[in-house]
Amino acid sequence: MACASLVAAGPAQAYWGTADVGNLAALDFSYKLSRIQMRNAERAGQRARKSTPAPLPTEARARQTAAREMAQAYPAAQREQAAALFETLLTKYGEIEDRFGIRRGDIGGALAADVAGNLMAMRQQPFPDAHFAALVRQMREAIASDPAYRRLDPVELRRSYEQLAIVGMFMAATQMALAQQPDDGLRERSVTAARRYLATVIPGDLDRLQITADGLSQR
Repeated sequence: MACASLVAAGPAQAYWGTADVGNLAALDFSYKLSRIQMRNAERAGQRARKSTPAPLPTEARARQTAAREMAQAYPAAQREQAAALFETLLTKYGEIEDRFGIRRGDIGGALAADVAGNLMAMRQQPFPDAHFAALVRQMREAIASDPAYRRLDPVELRRSYEQLAIVGMFMAATQMALAQQPDDGLRERSVTAARRYLATVIPGDLDRLQITADGLSQR
């Protein structure tokens, strides 16, 4: 995935040794509004080559909120460490935005990172960098056509953006950590969690998903 060169820069096990993948399910309704109908997404992928919709505006606050909210799913003694980890991953995602020319705070980019990271974890395979830009365009258009997102204010959009980016980065980092240091128990939990998170976003048969230069589709 696009984040490979970033999260692999340090000891990968540090990313999954602190927080269990299953606890990332503590996401609020704004994340769950990101459910995509694949037929719309496929059409978006075809149109993306001709036009790219403007990102929805989000409001960056002085203090990140999603990291601490998500950390509440962990035991009290682990929450500060988990929150620090999530804040680090969100910062790292900002570096990916810069690398791929994605405007900071673009929720379409965060949704693409979420999908890519969970695909990595579900299949235990890297995500091809060459396909990431197309996925961003596709997810941006899918969101732009979703009335649920239009009902969210910029602060709530920012919350959803942060949640998506954190989950995508965390799952990608977990997959890369497992490639360096295998752990059968963690691998099983990672695959199960990734399927659950993807099912929240994408309906249909997850085993039929494919990613190409045109974006995501179900073969």
